[in-house]
Amino acid sequence: MAGERCALALVGQRQIRGIHIFHPRHQEEWMTDTKHQRLAARLHTALPGLDDGAILRCFDLTLWFGSRYASAYELPGPIYLVLDNSLIQAFKHRQTNAKRAVDALAFKTFCTFVRDWSDRESHLALSPMAIFEHAGRRPPASVAEVEHTLAELQQLLDSTGLRIASLGFETPAHLFERLQAIVADEVFLTRFVDEIDKADWRIDLRAPMGVKIPMSEAWRALPEQLPLRYFDPWYVRFVLSARIEQHIIEQCQGHGPTPIGSGRLSETLADLNTFGRNGLLKGLGDIDLLQICDISRQYQQKLGYVLAGQTLDRDLAETLSQRHAYHVHAGVEGGDPQREERIKEMVGLMFSKPFADEEARGRRIREQLADFAGQLAQSCKQASASNAKTAATGEPQGH
Repeated sequence: MAGERCALALVGQRQIRGIHIFHPRHQEEWMTDTKHQRLAARLHTALPGLDDGAILRCFDLTLWFGSRYASAYELPGPIYLVLDNSLIQAFKHRQTNAKRAVDALAFKTFCTFVRDWSDRESHLALSPMAIFEHAGRRPPASVAEVEHTLAELQQLLDSTGLRIASLGFETPAHLFERLQAIVADEVFLTRFVDEIDKADWRIDLRAPMGVKIPMSEAWRALPEQLPLRYFDPWYVRFVLSARIEQHIIEQCQGHGPTPIGSGRLSETLADLNTFGRNGLLKGLGDIDLLQICDISRQYQQKLGYVLAGQTLDRDLAETLSQRHAYHVHAGVEGGDPQREERIKEMVGLMFSKPFADEEARGRRIREQLADFAGQLAQSCKQASASNAKTAATGEPQGH
């Protein structure tokens, strides 16, 4: 791929290391007028032609993306907006599908907020799995085909105005290897999940002291080692244990003690993977986004940057939200030679505000989001009023 076309920057697990950064073609247009004027001008061009339902959907979806960005902003460092295939498909089919056109417009409008209202360095990010799904889950025949796919994605996402970073690969040749690893994992997991679904999960939930917990039984049923080349084994087990738990609950109903489920997150995870008409397992992209964008793990690891999942799938977004939690702990172990110091630390933690920095960052960006929402609402109202005038007079209004 020619140098200026290789619009990639690597985001590693422990560090960020640039390769090439893609500068969108129209960046100079953003340097004039105020941010409110720029947003109003874009929407003045983009909203005409949409009915009131589409305008409302664009408004709601834009602010939904914005609220999720505000949650990611609570952690420090550059923010990488990791795209799933649903968003890529919205841009790919926006010329032929009205609903996807509105979805793409909402995300582009959200990107305007990111560029003009946020003071945090922010980029889009593409994982190998998202690229694999964009290519129709078909393994590439050559590195040249990978280069063509990357160039296509760069062109599709150019209108967002954000730079694009690669996630988990450094070069097209490295990406080719990662895609081959995904193919191998897909074959294994398709067979493995099929075996899980066909297994008999009726077990005796009675225990000497109460009842057995289905999730514990599900976790024990999975092998500790899975022959995976791309996916994180822990997250695969996390998702598949939820699937097994649901099988146990369904098959043990009415046979002995009432099964106790582990909650909504498990129910959502259990539905992530389904089989398509071609017999292949669907939902691997959801596992990919979960393993990359788990905020709980990022908070513990203190990576210095934030990987925030971007999706149109509400169930997947809810799963990511339930993994957006901060945990701190302190305790005392028996025999600890620094027992007194540990007790002081524990008491101090009880009366401290361990998440004060996160809360302060959250307040700051939500103030900006409220300001952005005001301009967005005004533009949407103007477009709706124009629709009303058109309906009354039968003549399109000037824009």
